[in-house]
Amino acid sequence: MKWKTNCEEAYEKIVPYLRTAIVKKLAEEGLSIRSATSLVGVSITSYEKHLNDERVEKILKDEELNDMVTSLSSRLRTGDRVESVTFCLLCSKSRKIFGLEPCLDL
Repeated sequence: MKWKTNCEEAYEKIVPYLRTAIVKKLAEEGLSIRSATSLVGVSITSYEKHLNDERVEKILKDEELNDMVTSLSSRLRTGDRVESVTFCLLCSKSRKIFGLEPCLDL
């Protein structure tokens, strides 16, 4: 078994679904898919590939995660500064719902 850091594991198993959830929120807030994917840094193809995945819905159905995604998407939409630790917290909390050990002591 190859050793991986929590971030490497999350990059494969969580981050694509978090980014898709954020794009989905931005689109719900009125941004075009093209603008939202550009803002979040994913391709439209990647967004469409993950959009109907149950993991995106699982993120958005969790009240705390949904609030965090909504807050993050609002800050992105309005051009507010988003610290990288904001995404780290979201990712770490998301790990729990996917049965992965959180990487931050929250």
